[in-house]
Amino acid sequence: MTNNICRFIPHHNDYDSIHTINFVLETEYRPYTGLSSQSVYKVHYVLSGNGTLHTVGKTQSLKAGDLFFTFPGYSYSIESGEDFTYMYISFLGNRANMLMEQMKISPSNNLLADCSEVYEYWKNGIHMSSDFSDLISESVLLYTFAYLGKKLCAPALKEKNSSDTVLMIKKYVDERFADKEFSLKSISRELCYNPKYISALFKKSMGVGISEYLNTIRIQQACTLMEQGFTAICDIASCCGYSDPQYFSKIFKQRTGYTPSEYKSKL
Repeated sequence: MTNNICRFIPHHNDYDSIHTINFVLETEYRPYTGLSSQSVYKVHYVLSGNGTLHTVGKTQSLKAGDLFFTFPGYSYSIESGEDFTYMYISFLGNRANMLMEQMKISPSNNLLADCSEVYEYWKNGIHMSSDFSDLISESVLLYTFAYLGKKLCAPALKEKNSSDTVLMIKKYVDERFADKEFSLKSISRELCYNPKYISALFKKSMGVGISEYLNTIRIQQACTLMEQGFTAICDIASCCGYSDPQYFSKIFKQRTGYTPSEYKSKL
């Protein structure tokens, strides 16, 4: 295995950015020597073997492909196991604080397994010319944060986007239920989504299909119109988006248990 490599980064005072301090390849055996703290963040990538991260009141097993963080003022110790090697980048700055908060990375959420996608980027970075050590270390660090953003935040973002889409579909139905040309195709055309996709998404989120929801809204409106004094079935059907009064009467009875005439008599 390659001997230890440590690239020190030129100092600067722009703490509103991310300032990387060093980029290190650790290959030497490290026994447990007790906990100690530092004044910087560190992100570590395990290259090979197994090790242990000791923190106050907790130990975590480390293996190849793991990414883990240590934090300013939090005591820790890294203990080598069999063939244990790793790299790390130490860094600080206000932007670093913001990114850590955005990714929800904290002392209680500091270890991410199966991050081998970043291996090539880290390996190439540590062996590049030291003439550009600051650019190299910052690019590796930012690449890692971008990867973590995809790994950690993408599922939540996808869920949020799905929720927003369901709300758009519901709004479309609520506003256009009286349109006699209303259809799944008209929604998909308006919202630029595949009909099967929005149908499945809506049913999964709302518990009912779009057609069933549409009929519910229409029948509710029909009941409201009758309560307001509308009596002609054909007019009520038309105002609720039904072009066929007989079909309207059929759906109305399925939903309420009464025909439209019976419902009017009840009123």
